[in-house]
Amino acid sequence: MDVNDKKDLCSPCEFKSKTEIATKWCIECKEPLCVSCNENHSAHRSSRNHHVISIEGNKMLESLQIPLNEYCEVHDQEKDLFCTSHSEVICLTCTQTTHGKCEPAVRLSDVTKSAKTSTFVSMIDTKIVDVVDELRDIIRDRENNKVEIEKQKTEILDTVKNYRKCINDKLDQVENIITEDLNEKCESSNLEIDNNVKFLNDHLNKFDEIRKKMDILKEYASDTQTFIGTRALEKTLHYNESMLTSFLELIQNINIDIEKNRGQYPIDHRLKLSKALEIKIPQESFFKSTILSCIILPNKQMIFVDSHARNKRLIVLNEDGTHDRNINLTSKPFDIAVIDNNKIALSFPWNTHKRIGIINMTNNKSEPDIFFKNKCYGISYDKDRLFVVVKTEGILIMDLSGKLSACLPIEGIGIFYVHVKNDRLYCSDECNDTVQCYDMQGCSIWTFKDSNLGSPRSISSDDKFILIAGCKTNNVVSLYLNGSFASVICDTDDGIIIPTSLYFDSDNLLV
Repeated sequence: MDVNDKKDLCSPCEFKSKTEIATKWCIECKEPLCVSCNENHSAHRSSRNHHVISIEGNKMLESLQIPLNEYCEVHDQEKDLFCTSHSEVICLTCTQTTHGKCEPAVRLSDVTKSAKTSTFVSMIDTKIVDVVDELRDIIRDRENNKVEIEKQKTEILDTVKNYRKCINDKLDQVENIITEDLNEKCESSNLEIDNNVKFLNDHLNKFDEIRKKMDILKEYASDTQTFIGTRALEKTLHYNESMLTSFLELIQNINIDIEKNRGQYPIDHRLKLSKALEIKIPQESFFKSTILSCIILPNKQMIFVDSHARNKRLIVLNEDGTHDRNINLTSKPFDIAVIDNNKIALSFPWNTHKRIGIINMTNNKSEPDIFFKNKCYGISYDKDRLFVVVKTEGILIMDLSGKLSACLPIEGIGIFYVHVKNDRLYCSDECNDTVQCYDMQGCSIWTFKDSNLGSPRSISSDDKFILIAGCKTNNVVSLYLNGSFASVICDTDDGIIIPTSLYFDSDNLLV
């Protein structure tokens, strides 16, 4: 019989040489009991209060692998006392030996009374629950970390794709430049070779002519005539030989090549910005502000154009976002442009007299207005030239006195904003969701259209990027100077909602 099977036999029955399967286990007696013996055990006065559990329960207690022995292994006595100094269950002899100097021991029965509902057991239960919950949170956090890693992987791969596209665009640009360069060099070299061949053919004809003249002299002339004629031809021959010799000294093989550093173009990285300041526009009336344009002055003050019909004002804020002052206007403004450290220009398309106003910010005084027949909307100032979007006319270029220098036929129902920098003119068409680039003669260079940009409004730029406010797409999009898409630099996640105006001064983006 297996040892484990023997342990499941009733101990009292086994003592009587009987074989009965045990179903219960008495913890105090430490022996298995069958059904019959358990009934007798429960009825006997000395054992009726013993703690009896199922055989399976006892096996589970044994599987815990924690000390539950109620007998002292040193003194072979029942552990019925509790040492409060060491929080240890001991026997009577232990109090006289190893625990002789401890605080007086208390009865174990007093300490263990209602142990399952004691504060200590509850505290342990709570601690276990807390630890389990914390571990589950940690496991959940680690699983979330895996998800985040996958997300980061996707973002990195997207970034790599953007870099790849940027590199490909640059390579295409370099290839086009090299191709144009080679075409020019080939054309120039071929022209030079053609001129050389023409010169040589001309001299070949001259030498053929001399040879023919010599043949005529030899056949028909007298000796005297031959002598005189040969002397004359010899001078012509010598002259042409000298010319040919000098020319041949200059002739050499023509090779074409490209400059080794011609293809070394920098790859523009994506423009990255972080929020530095969130500004709340001060409301000084019942009517909410309608901001259609904004700028940053050289002194870092910010100006917002409030175009609400009841407000009609400029809101001037300091660099830290605090309110400096308001400048009240007589009519609704639309756009604003920086002229210099002290002056700004404003467009008034809805006034009876459509005009551009110049204001000195140091004293708030206005200079003579520039008047237009039709509505004037977007304005930009660059290299002492004022660029104005005038409906049904195009984009007018003039000085601050209003003297017109050019009228570019750039017009559209959705074109309201214009931006000029480094002899490039950019305008947005909010009806067609496009951004267009022109040279100073009004010739189109490129047109940008992408699902990332809807209802484009205000435009700004630096030496590397063009920034556009996407009113419908609730974002700000950056383009490279060649018109290719760079990135969405901020959107609703950054608090951008229906942006109409922006201004970029290389250090700060005001939206």
